[in-house]
Amino acid sequence: MSERDTAESLMRGMASAIRAHALYSAGHPLAKRSVDGLSAALAREFRVSPSLAIGFLGDDIIVGNTKLKRSASLGGLARHFQDRQVEKLVFSSELTADGLEAIVGVLADRDSRPLQERLGALHVTGCGVGTITADPAPTGDLGVNAAKQLYGTAVQIAEGLWGAAEAGSEPDPDAAQTIIDSLAKAVSQDRASMVALTSIKSHDAYTFSHMVNVSLLTMAQARTLGIHGSLLREFGLAGLMHDIGKVKIPPEILNKPGKLTDEEMGIVKRHVIDGAQILRRTPNVPSLAAVVAFEHHLRQDLSGYPEKIGHRKLNLCTMLVSISDVFDALRTNRSYREGLPAARVRAMLAEQSGTSFEPTLLRRFVTLMGLFPVGTFVRVQNGDVGVVTEEHPSDPFRPQVRLVADADGRQLPKPRLLNTWERDDRGEHPFTVVEAVDGSAMGFNALALMAS
Repeated sequence: MSERDTAESLMRGMASAIRAHALYSAGHPLAKRSVDGLSAALAREFRVSPSLAIGFLGDDIIVGNTKLKRSASLGGLARHFQDRQVEKLVFSSELTADGLEAIVGVLADRDSRPLQERLGALHVTGCGVGTITADPAPTGDLGVNAAKQLYGTAVQIAEGLWGAAEAGSEPDPDAAQTIIDSLAKAVSQDRASMVALTSIKSHDAYTFSHMVNVSLLTMAQARTLGIHGSLLREFGLAGLMHDIGKVKIPPEILNKPGKLTDEEMGIVKRHVIDGAQILRRTPNVPSLAAVVAFEHHLRQDLSGYPEKIGHRKLNLCTMLVSISDVFDALRTNRSYREGLPAARVRAMLAEQSGTSFEPTLLRRFVTLMGLFPVGTFVRVQNGDVGVVTEEHPSDPFRPQVRLVADADGRQLPKPRLLNTWERDDRGEHPFTVVEAVDGSAMGFNALALMAS
Protein backbone atom coordinates (compact mmCIF):
# COMPACT_ATOMS: atom_id res chain seq x y z
CA MET A 1 0.00 0.00 0.00
CA SER A 2 1.40 3.45 -0.97
CA GLU A 3 1.89 6.29 1.53
CA ARG A 4 -1.09 8.09 -0.01
CA ASP A 5 -3.33 5.02 0.30
CA THR A 6 -2.22 4.52 3.90
CA ALA A 7 -2.92 8.17 4.74
CA GLU A 8 -6.35 8.08 3.07
CA SER A 9 -7.23 4.89 4.95
CA LEU A 10 -6.21 6.51 8.23
CA MET A 11 -8.33 9.60 7.62
CA ARG A 12 -11.33 7.55 6.51
CA GLY A 13 -10.95 5.64 9.77
CA MET A 14 -10.93 8.91 11.70
CA ALA A 15 -14.01 10.15 9.86
CA SER A 16 -15.76 6.85 10.58
CA ALA A 17 -14.88 6.95 14.29
CA ILE A 18 -16.09 10.53 14.69
CA ARG A 19 -19.30 9.73 12.84
CA ALA A 20 -19.96 6.62 14.94
CA HIS A 21 -19.44 8.51 18.21
CA ALA A 22 -21.78 11.24 17.02
CA LEU A 23 -24.50 8.62 16.48
CA TYR A 24 -23.91 6.10 19.27
CA SER A 25 -22.78 6.11 22.88
CA ALA A 26 -19.11 5.42 23.67
CA GLY A 27 -19.83 1.84 24.74
CA HIS A 28 -21.77 0.90 21.63
CA PRO A 29 -20.12 -1.92 19.61
CA LEU A 30 -20.05 0.16 16.40
CA ALA A 31 -18.39 3.08 18.18
CA LYS A 32 -15.82 0.78 19.82
CA ARG A 33 -15.09 -1.04 16.56
CA SER A 34 -14.44 2.25 14.75
CA VAL A 35 -11.98 3.42 17.41
CA ASP A 36 -10.20 0.06 17.34
CA GLY A 37 -9.73 0.45 13.60
CA LEU A 38 -8.36 3.99 14.00
CA SER A 39 -6.07 2.84 16.82
CA ALA A 40 -4.65 0.07 14.62
CA ALA A 41 -4.04 2.53 11.77
CA LEU A 42 -2.17 4.92 14.10
CA ALA A 43 -0.14 2.03 15.50
CA ARG A 44 1.06 1.22 11.98
CA GLU A 45 2.16 4.85 11.57
CA PHE A 46 4.01 4.77 14.89
CA ARG A 47 6.12 1.84 13.66
CA VAL A 48 7.62 4.28 11.15
CA SER A 49 7.74 7.42 13.32
CA PRO A 50 6.94 8.08 16.99
CA SER A 51 4.58 10.91 16.07
CA LEU A 52 2.23 11.91 13.28
CA ALA A 53 1.06 15.44 12.40
CA ILE A 54 -2.20 15.94 10.51
CA GLY A 55 -2.90 19.40 9.09
CA PHE A 56 -6.27 20.83 8.04
CA LEU A 57 -6.50 23.95 5.87
CA GLY A 58 -9.80 24.58 4.15
CA ASP A 59 -10.66 21.40 2.25
CA ASP A 60 -7.02 20.24 2.24
CA ILE A 61 -5.68 17.53 4.55
CA ILE A 62 -1.96 16.85 4.91
CA VAL A 63 -0.97 13.65 6.73
CA GLY A 64 2.73 13.77 7.52
CA ASN A 65 4.29 14.62 4.15
CA THR A 66 1.30 13.45 2.09
CA LYS A 67 -1.33 15.84 0.75
CA LEU A 68 -4.55 13.95 0.14
CA LYS A 69 -6.81 14.26 -2.87
CA ARG A 70 -10.20 15.80 -2.22
CA SER A 71 -13.17 13.49 -1.79
CA ALA A 72 -16.67 13.84 -0.37
CA SER A 73 -15.82 12.00 2.84
CA LEU A 74 -12.49 13.69 3.49
CA GLY A 75 -13.86 17.10 2.52
CA GLY A 76 -16.50 16.65 5.23
CA LEU A 77 -13.81 15.72 7.76
CA ALA A 78 -11.75 18.80 6.85
CA ARG A 79 -14.79 21.05 7.33
CA HIS A 80 -15.50 19.31 10.65
CA PHE A 81 -12.13 20.52 11.96
CA GLN A 82 -12.40 23.88 10.23
CA ASP A 83 -15.67 24.53 12.09
CA ARG A 84 -13.81 23.82 15.33
CA GLN A 85 -10.92 26.13 14.35
CA VAL A 86 -8.43 23.27 14.43
CA GLU A 87 -5.59 23.38 11.91
CA LYS A 88 -3.38 20.65 13.30
CA LEU A 89 -3.58 17.42 15.31
CA VAL A 90 -0.42 15.68 16.47
CA PHE A 91 -0.63 12.08 17.70
CA SER A 92 2.27 10.28 19.37
CA SER A 93 2.98 6.69 20.34
CA GLU A 94 2.18 7.53 23.99
CA LEU A 95 -1.51 7.56 23.07
CA THR A 96 -3.45 4.62 24.56
CA ALA A 97 -6.61 3.00 23.16
CA ASP A 98 -8.67 4.43 26.02
CA GLY A 99 -7.15 7.86 25.46
CA LEU A 100 -7.98 7.72 21.76
CA GLU A 101 -11.58 6.77 22.51
CA ALA A 102 -11.92 9.75 24.86
CA ILE A 103 -10.42 12.05 22.22
CA VAL A 104 -12.74 10.79 19.50
CA GLY A 105 -15.69 11.38 21.83
CA VAL A 106 -14.68 15.02 22.24
CA LEU A 107 -14.06 15.43 18.51
CA ALA A 108 -17.56 14.12 17.80
CA ASP A 109 -19.56 16.31 20.20
CA ARG A 110 -20.96 19.76 19.44
CA ASP A 111 -19.68 21.58 22.50
CA SER A 112 -18.83 25.19 21.61
CA ARG A 113 -15.90 25.46 24.02
CA PRO A 114 -12.41 25.49 22.47
CA LEU A 115 -11.35 21.99 21.50
CA GLN A 116 -7.89 22.38 23.00
CA GLU A 117 -9.41 23.31 26.35
CA ARG A 118 -11.72 20.27 26.37
CA LEU A 119 -8.98 17.86 25.32
CA GLY A 120 -6.73 19.31 27.99
CA ALA A 121 -9.38 18.57 30.59
CA LEU A 122 -9.16 14.88 29.67
CA HIS A 123 -5.51 14.76 30.80
CA VAL A 124 -4.77 12.39 27.91
CA THR A 125 -1.16 12.20 26.74
CA GLY A 126 -0.23 11.52 23.14
CA CYS A 127 -2.41 14.09 21.37
CA GLY A 128 -1.87 17.78 20.70
CA VAL A 129 -4.20 20.21 18.96
CA GLY A 130 -3.84 23.76 17.72
CA THR A 131 -3.09 25.96 14.77
CA ILE A 132 -0.32 25.45 12.25
CA THR A 133 2.45 27.83 13.27
CA ALA A 134 5.67 28.98 11.72
CA ASP A 135 8.88 27.12 12.42
CA PRO A 136 11.01 28.44 15.24
CA ALA A 137 13.34 31.25 14.23
CA PRO A 138 16.12 29.78 12.06
CA THR A 139 19.53 29.45 13.63
CA GLY A 140 21.27 31.19 10.73
CA ASP A 141 23.71 28.33 10.19
CA LEU A 142 23.66 28.78 6.41
CA GLY A 143 24.67 32.44 6.39
CA VAL A 144 24.17 35.18 3.83
CA ASN A 145 27.28 34.42 1.76
CA ALA A 146 26.41 30.75 1.32
CA ALA A 147 22.77 31.68 0.63
CA LYS A 148 23.89 34.19 -1.99
CA GLN A 149 26.04 31.58 -3.74
CA LEU A 150 23.20 29.06 -3.73
CA TYR A 151 20.79 31.67 -5.05
CA GLY A 152 23.13 32.55 -7.91
CA THR A 153 23.45 28.88 -8.86
CA ALA A 154 19.67 28.52 -8.78
CA VAL A 155 19.22 31.50 -11.13
CA GLN A 156 21.74 29.97 -13.58
CA ILE A 157 19.90 26.63 -13.55
CA ALA A 158 16.56 28.43 -14.01
CA GLU A 159 18.03 30.12 -17.07
CA GLY A 160 19.07 26.72 -18.44
CA LEU A 161 15.60 25.25 -17.85
CA TRP A 162 14.01 28.21 -19.60
CA GLY A 163 16.44 28.03 -22.50
CA ALA A 164 15.75 24.33 -23.09
CA ALA A 165 11.99 24.90 -23.14
CA GLU A 166 12.41 27.94 -25.39
CA ALA A 167 14.38 25.82 -27.87
CA GLY A 168 11.59 23.26 -27.96
CA SER A 169 13.33 20.70 -25.76
CA GLU A 170 12.14 19.37 -22.42
CA PRO A 171 13.52 21.15 -19.32
CA ASP A 172 16.05 18.96 -17.52
CA PRO A 173 14.07 17.49 -14.58
CA ASP A 174 17.22 16.26 -12.84
CA ALA A 175 18.76 19.74 -12.84
CA ALA A 176 15.51 21.23 -11.60
CA GLN A 177 15.18 18.66 -8.82
CA THR A 178 18.80 19.07 -7.75
CA ILE A 179 18.48 22.81 -7.22
CA ILE A 180 15.07 22.44 -5.56
CA ASP A 181 16.55 19.94 -3.11
CA SER A 182 19.22 22.51 -2.19
CA LEU A 183 16.75 25.40 -1.94
CA ALA A 184 14.32 23.37 0.17
CA LYS A 185 17.11 22.46 2.58
CA ALA A 186 18.23 26.11 2.73
CA VAL A 187 14.69 27.36 3.40
CA SER A 188 14.37 24.87 6.27
CA GLN A 189 17.82 25.70 7.64
CA ASP A 190 17.99 29.49 7.24
CA ARG A 191 14.72 30.87 5.96
CA ALA A 192 15.58 34.49 6.82
CA SER A 193 18.64 34.61 4.55
CA MET A 194 16.88 32.92 1.65
CA VAL A 195 13.79 35.14 1.86
CA ALA A 196 16.04 38.20 2.12
CA LEU A 197 17.63 37.29 -1.22
CA THR A 198 14.25 37.53 -2.93
CA SER A 199 13.96 41.19 -1.94
CA ILE A 200 16.82 42.44 -4.13
CA LYS A 201 15.33 44.82 -6.71
CA SER A 202 17.11 44.23 -9.99
CA HIS A 203 15.66 43.79 -13.47
CA ASP A 204 18.78 41.98 -14.69
CA ALA A 205 17.76 38.40 -15.55
CA TYR A 206 14.33 39.19 -14.09
CA THR A 207 12.65 36.13 -15.58
CA PHE A 208 15.09 33.69 -13.98
CA SER A 209 15.37 35.42 -10.59
CA HIS A 210 11.55 35.60 -10.51
CA MET A 211 11.38 31.83 -11.03
CA VAL A 212 13.69 31.29 -8.07
CA ASN A 213 11.98 33.92 -5.91
CA VAL A 214 8.54 32.39 -6.42
CA SER A 215 9.94 28.96 -5.57
CA LEU A 216 11.58 30.23 -2.37
CA LEU A 217 8.57 32.25 -1.24
CA THR A 218 6.26 29.33 -1.94
CA MET A 219 8.40 26.93 0.08
CA ALA A 220 8.72 29.47 2.90
CA GLN A 221 4.92 29.69 3.04
CA ALA A 222 4.60 25.91 2.89
CA ARG A 223 6.99 25.50 5.82
CA THR A 224 4.76 27.71 7.99
CA LEU A 225 1.91 25.29 7.20
CA GLY A 226 3.90 22.35 8.49
CA ILE A 227 4.78 21.04 5.01
CA HIS A 228 8.21 19.48 4.60
CA GLY A 229 10.03 16.60 2.94
CA SER A 230 9.05 15.47 -0.54
CA LEU A 231 5.84 17.51 -0.59
CA LEU A 232 7.80 20.69 0.18
CA ARG A 233 10.08 19.96 -2.78
CA GLU A 234 7.08 19.41 -5.05
CA PHE A 235 5.74 22.82 -4.01
CA GLY A 236 9.15 24.37 -4.70
CA LEU A 237 9.39 22.79 -8.15
CA ALA A 238 5.88 23.96 -9.02
CA GLY A 239 6.84 27.50 -8.00
CA LEU A 240 10.03 27.36 -10.04
CA MET A 241 8.24 26.19 -13.21
CA HIS A 242 4.93 28.05 -12.88
CA ASP A 243 5.64 30.47 -15.74
CA ILE A 244 7.50 28.11 -18.09
CA GLY A 245 4.75 28.52 -20.69
CA LYS A 246 5.94 32.09 -21.28
CA VAL A 247 8.73 30.69 -23.46
CA LYS A 248 6.06 30.62 -26.19
CA ILE A 249 5.35 34.37 -25.91
CA PRO A 250 7.30 36.57 -28.40
CA PRO A 251 9.80 38.77 -26.51
CA GLU A 252 8.33 41.98 -27.94
CA ILE A 253 5.02 41.10 -26.27
CA LEU A 254 6.49 39.67 -23.08
CA ASN A 255 8.56 42.81 -22.43
CA LYS A 256 6.19 45.40 -23.90
CA PRO A 257 6.11 48.44 -21.55
CA GLY A 258 2.72 49.74 -22.70
CA LYS A 259 -0.78 48.31 -22.61
CA LEU A 260 -1.26 45.10 -24.55
CA THR A 261 -3.78 44.86 -27.35
CA ASP A 262 -6.60 42.32 -27.06
CA GLU A 263 -4.76 40.07 -29.52
CA GLU A 264 -1.50 40.36 -27.56
CA MET A 265 -3.31 39.67 -24.29
CA GLY A 266 -4.79 36.53 -25.83
CA ILE A 267 -1.26 35.34 -26.63
CA VAL A 268 -0.13 36.04 -23.06
CA LYS A 269 -3.09 34.18 -21.56
CA ARG A 270 -2.14 31.13 -23.59
CA HIS A 271 0.99 30.61 -21.48
CA VAL A 272 -0.88 28.79 -18.69
CA ILE A 273 -1.99 26.11 -21.15
CA ASP A 274 1.41 25.96 -22.84
CA GLY A 275 3.14 25.64 -19.47
CA ALA A 276 0.91 22.78 -18.36
CA GLN A 277 1.54 20.97 -21.64
CA ILE A 278 5.32 21.40 -21.40
CA LEU A 279 5.38 20.05 -17.87
CA ARG A 280 3.01 17.15 -18.59
CA ARG A 281 5.29 15.82 -21.31
CA THR A 282 8.49 16.31 -19.27
CA PRO A 283 9.47 13.00 -17.64
CA ASN A 284 9.82 12.79 -13.86
CA VAL A 285 8.08 16.11 -13.20
CA PRO A 286 5.30 15.68 -10.60
CA SER A 287 1.80 16.36 -11.90
CA LEU A 288 1.43 19.13 -9.30
CA ALA A 289 3.73 21.38 -11.36
CA ALA A 290 1.45 21.14 -14.42
CA VAL A 291 -1.64 21.81 -12.28
CA VAL A 292 -0.07 24.95 -10.81
CA ALA A 293 1.14 26.17 -14.21
CA PHE A 294 -2.44 25.85 -15.47
CA GLU A 295 -4.14 27.43 -12.41
CA HIS A 296 -1.82 30.18 -11.18
CA HIS A 297 -3.69 33.04 -12.89
CA LEU A 298 -7.07 31.88 -11.58
CA ARG A 299 -8.37 33.86 -8.63
CA GLN A 300 -10.28 32.56 -5.64
CA ASP A 301 -13.55 33.56 -7.33
CA LEU A 302 -12.33 31.70 -10.50
CA SER A 303 -12.05 34.91 -12.50
CA GLY A 304 -8.75 35.42 -14.29
CA TYR A 305 -7.61 32.89 -16.87
CA PRO A 306 -7.91 30.35 -18.41
CA GLU A 307 -11.57 31.29 -18.78
CA LYS A 308 -14.73 29.14 -18.67
CA ILE A 309 -13.17 26.21 -16.84
CA GLY A 310 -16.25 25.42 -14.78
CA HIS A 311 -16.36 24.91 -11.03
CA ARG A 312 -13.15 23.80 -9.31
CA LYS A 313 -11.29 24.20 -6.05
CA LEU A 314 -7.84 25.65 -6.55
CA ASN A 315 -4.93 23.52 -5.38
CA LEU A 316 -3.29 24.64 -2.13
CA CYS A 317 0.05 24.96 -3.92
CA THR A 318 -1.58 27.14 -6.59
CA MET A 319 -2.84 29.51 -3.91
CA LEU A 320 0.64 29.83 -2.38
CA VAL A 321 2.31 30.31 -5.77
CA SER A 322 -0.23 32.99 -6.77
CA ILE A 323 0.58 35.06 -3.68
CA SER A 324 4.34 34.64 -4.21
CA ASP A 325 4.05 35.43 -7.93
CA VAL A 326 2.14 38.70 -7.55
CA PHE A 327 4.12 39.86 -4.53
CA ASP A 328 7.48 39.33 -6.23
CA ALA A 329 6.37 40.82 -9.55
CA LEU A 330 5.05 44.01 -7.95
CA ARG A 331 8.07 44.74 -5.77
CA THR A 332 10.78 43.95 -8.37
CA ASN A 333 12.30 46.50 -10.75
CA ARG A 334 11.55 45.86 -14.40
CA SER A 335 13.14 47.41 -17.47
CA TYR A 336 10.02 49.56 -17.93
CA ARG A 337 9.07 50.37 -14.30
CA GLU A 338 10.41 50.56 -10.77
CA GLY A 339 9.38 48.03 -8.15
CA LEU A 340 6.87 49.17 -5.54
CA PRO A 341 7.72 49.49 -1.83
CA ALA A 342 6.86 46.39 0.21
CA ALA A 343 4.26 48.31 2.24
CA ARG A 344 2.43 49.35 -0.93
CA VAL A 345 2.55 45.79 -2.27
CA ARG A 346 1.09 44.43 0.98
CA ALA A 347 -1.73 46.98 0.77
CA MET A 348 -2.47 46.00 -2.83
CA LEU A 349 -2.58 42.31 -1.90
CA ALA A 350 -4.89 43.06 1.03
CA GLU A 351 -7.33 44.81 -1.31
CA GLN A 352 -7.70 41.51 -3.21
CA SER A 353 -8.15 39.25 -0.17
CA GLY A 354 -11.03 36.87 -0.75
CA THR A 355 -11.28 37.58 -4.47
CA SER A 356 -7.79 36.96 -5.83
CA PHE A 357 -6.22 35.39 -2.74
CA GLU A 358 -7.34 33.03 0.02
CA PRO A 359 -7.60 35.30 3.11
CA THR A 360 -6.05 32.94 5.67
CA LEU A 361 -3.07 32.19 3.45
CA LEU A 362 -2.59 35.87 2.63
CA ARG A 363 -2.57 36.81 6.32
CA ARG A 364 0.02 34.11 6.96
CA PHE A 365 2.15 35.41 4.10
CA VAL A 366 2.12 38.96 5.46
CA THR A 367 3.11 37.60 8.87
CA LEU A 368 5.87 35.54 7.28
CA MET A 369 7.33 38.52 5.43
CA GLY A 370 6.96 40.81 8.44
CA LEU A 371 6.58 44.57 8.49
CA PHE A 372 10.30 45.04 7.88
CA PRO A 373 11.68 41.82 6.30
CA VAL A 374 15.37 40.97 6.53
CA GLY A 375 17.16 42.91 3.77
CA THR A 376 14.82 45.92 3.97
CA PHE A 377 16.38 49.38 4.33
CA VAL A 378 14.77 51.42 7.09
CA ARG A 379 15.10 54.80 8.80
CA VAL A 380 15.14 55.11 12.60
CA GLN A 381 13.72 58.13 14.41
CA ASN A 382 17.03 60.06 14.57
CA GLY A 383 17.23 59.88 10.75
CA ASP A 384 19.94 57.23 10.45
CA VAL A 385 19.45 54.59 7.75
CA GLY A 386 20.26 50.90 7.95
CA VAL A 387 19.42 47.44 6.68
CA VAL A 388 17.32 44.97 8.67
CA THR A 389 19.47 41.97 9.61
CA GLU A 390 17.14 40.16 12.01
CA GLU A 391 13.46 40.25 12.92
CA HIS A 392 12.24 40.15 16.48
CA PRO A 393 10.37 36.85 17.05
CA SER A 394 7.32 38.49 18.65
CA ASP A 395 7.45 42.23 17.83
CA PRO A 396 7.50 42.97 14.06
CA PHE A 397 7.95 46.70 14.73
CA ARG A 398 11.35 46.23 16.38
CA PRO A 399 13.93 44.53 14.16
CA GLN A 400 17.70 44.44 14.42
CA VAL A 401 19.23 47.06 12.09
CA ARG A 402 22.77 47.54 10.79
CA LEU A 403 23.03 51.34 10.54
CA VAL A 404 25.07 52.45 7.50
CA ALA A 405 24.21 56.12 6.81
CA ASP A 406 23.31 59.28 8.70
CA ALA A 407 20.20 61.39 8.23
CA ASP A 408 21.76 63.18 5.25
CA GLY A 409 22.57 59.94 3.45
CA ARG A 410 26.32 60.08 4.20
CA GLN A 411 27.86 56.65 4.77
CA LEU A 412 28.92 56.05 8.36
CA PRO A 413 32.65 55.38 8.86
CA LYS A 414 31.75 52.08 10.53
CA PRO A 415 28.36 50.30 10.41
CA ARG A 416 26.68 49.99 13.82
CA LEU A 417 24.38 47.18 14.92
CA LEU A 418 21.20 48.37 16.64
CA ASN A 419 18.63 46.20 18.40
CA THR A 420 15.54 48.40 18.36
CA TRP A 421 13.82 46.06 20.84
CA GLU A 422 16.29 46.90 23.62
CA ARG A 423 15.21 49.28 26.40
CA ASP A 424 17.22 51.95 28.21
CA ASP A 425 17.65 52.42 31.98
CA ARG A 426 14.17 53.98 32.17
CA GLY A 427 12.59 50.95 30.50
CA GLU A 428 11.90 52.83 27.27
CA HIS A 429 12.87 52.09 23.66
CA PRO A 430 15.41 54.75 22.63
CA PHE A 431 15.28 53.73 18.97
CA THR A 432 12.29 52.98 16.75
CA VAL A 433 11.95 52.24 13.04
CA VAL A 434 9.83 54.96 11.45
CA GLU A 435 9.75 53.93 7.77
CA ALA A 436 11.16 51.73 5.03
CA VAL A 437 13.38 53.47 2.45
CA ASP A 438 14.98 52.65 -0.89
CA GLY A 439 18.56 51.89 0.08
CA SER A 440 19.56 50.91 -3.47
CA ALA A 441 18.80 54.48 -4.61
CA MET A 442 21.36 55.61 -2.03
CA GLY A 443 23.95 53.25 -3.49
CA PHE A 444 23.81 50.57 -0.81
CA ASN A 445 23.79 46.81 -1.39
CA ALA A 446 21.72 44.91 1.17
CA LEU A 447 23.50 41.58 0.71
CA ALA A 448 26.97 43.06 1.05
CA LEU A 449 25.98 44.88 4.22
CA MET A 450 24.27 41.85 5.74
CA ALA A 451 27.30 39.68 5.05
CA SER A 452 29.79 42.15 6.48
